[in-house]
Amino acid sequence: MKKTKYAIALAALGVLSLGVMGCGKKETSTEATTETTTTEATTEATTEAATEVQHEGVYNDLTGEWVTDRTEEYGRPIAVMLNNISDAMPQCDIGKADIVYEMKVEGGITRLLGIFNDYSNLEKLGSIRSCRPYYVTVAMEYDAIYMHYGQSPQGEEKLSSSGINNLSGLSSEGGVTYYRASDRVSPHNVFTDTEKIKAGIEQKGYETKHSDSFKSVFSFNEEITAPAGGEKAEKITTPISNYTTPWFEYHADDGLYYRFQYGGEQTDGNTGDQLKYENVLIQFAHYTSIDDHDRQQLDLVGEGTGLYASNGVIVPVTWKKSSENAITKYYTEDGNELKLNPGKTWVTVFEKDKADSVTWE
Repeated sequence: MKKTKYAIALAALGVLSLGVMGCGKKETSTEATTETTTTEATTEATTEAATEVQHEGVYNDLTGEWVTDRTEEYGRPIAVMLNNISDAMPQCDIGKADIVYEMKVEGGITRLLGIFNDYSNLEKLGSIRSCRPYYVTVAMEYDAIYMHYGQSPQGEEKLSSSGINNLSGLSSEGGVTYYRASDRVSPHNVFTDTEKIKAGIEQKGYETKHSDSFKSVFSFNEEITAPAGGEKAEKITTPISNYTTPWFEYHADDGLYYRFQYGGEQTDGNTGDQLKYENVLIQFAHYTSIDDHDRQQLDLVGEGTGLYASNGVIVPVTWKKSSENAITKYYTEDGNELKLNPGKTWVTVFEKDKADSVTWE
């Protein structure tokens, strides 16, 4: 920032100097004009160079971070259906997901959609559960390869109508993509790893690079910035149902929100580390129970309100999704597009009719 201000100051001084030079003899006007043009061009180049930020490494569009130990551009991510009931805890390798979505399914439980730009280092990922249609809708926004083990009738219809590239545990690729672990009981024992994911993608012949028309879902700040005009939010509670009331606690020492559920820390079963996020985004949308099994319909197309928390501060936001195939965009109160802070993000899609039950302190 100091360099930018300095460049602007130089530009002002340059203009002032030219004004003095312009008071000379008439026959020097051509020389003065040439010098003015040169000075303006130099000032413009200096200002542009001062404001341009140089980065090293490869950009991760899911986190807004530059990865210095990577040389290959990121391609299409995977979006994985992750079990989230108490009997399935802890999940494994979930801490490596760049973005996690939490959405309600039948019976008041939730399932998670973990989105991974880098799936080259997955040792044991899961447990993995079945598809619901609105998770497909979210996965499509990221041009992701969608991973699931089974599907509801509505999920099966959505898989077919959307044409999304997916790796199903109940199809021919399931045998090479998934396995059942001996340390968990069925149906909470389906897992995968890097080699199996790559084998499934290869068997299906899916493209692993984004198309030229792909656009990233989120925009990011260049540096960590507290949301403007917000309220302090050191604990955020999202009472989803009688079954689950997750919450986040802010740690000022590292500036991250730590995730809790079922009365305690939510951890990664492979590392033992608690899940933690730079950004917490809560999107209010309407759920409808659609059958005797309490399967849900979730209205993700349209517009609504929400909350965004980062750096210990929470602010209201709005969201818009114009069609099933469009990207969801989030906006701050001033109408500008929301920019997340660089880092991992947790998104909770919460029942809008119960929005007032979300609390922070």
